[in-house]
Amino acid sequence: MTKTDQPTRALPTNLKELREFAMQLNKGKYSNVPAHAIPKPQPFKDSSANELTKSVLYDLIEVRGAAAYRINNVGIWDAKRGVYRKGGTVKGIPDIIGVLNGRFIGIEIKYGKDRQSADQKVVEQEIQGAGGVYFIAKSYADYLEKINDL
Repeated sequence: MTKTDQPTRALPTNLKELREFAMQLNKGKYSNVPAHAIPKPQPFKDSSANELTKSVLYDLIEVRGAAAYRINNVGIWDAKRGVYRKGGTVKGIPDIIGVLNGRFIGIEIKYGKDRQSADQKVVEQEIQGAGGVYFIAKSYADYLEKINDL
């Protein structure tokens, strides 16, 4: 069964509903497994940038059927020289990139007092100038508000 063949479900409106969606998905994946043995998904959170990124990725891929990927924009530890080397990605690339309904999307995850850098603002303009969608998500509710407007 492909994602387009799946029965239509209501979109999650909060993290609790996202977990319930994941549980229903697992019940379908493990339909020949006794109910008590079906893997229970971990609770989804938005209490850190990492947790929010995981929740957004799950929603994009499993709920909305997007092709989406997490981009790590960190330096690489060089043990030989004892320093961090520049990473291999372009500065300012969003934390999550993907395609949803044929449209490129870039989502920058910001948590707490974290702010968009100058490089990120340049990439935002490039993506939007090419017809793509770019937005900043500060919480799962913030993400839902923006993604549901597309």
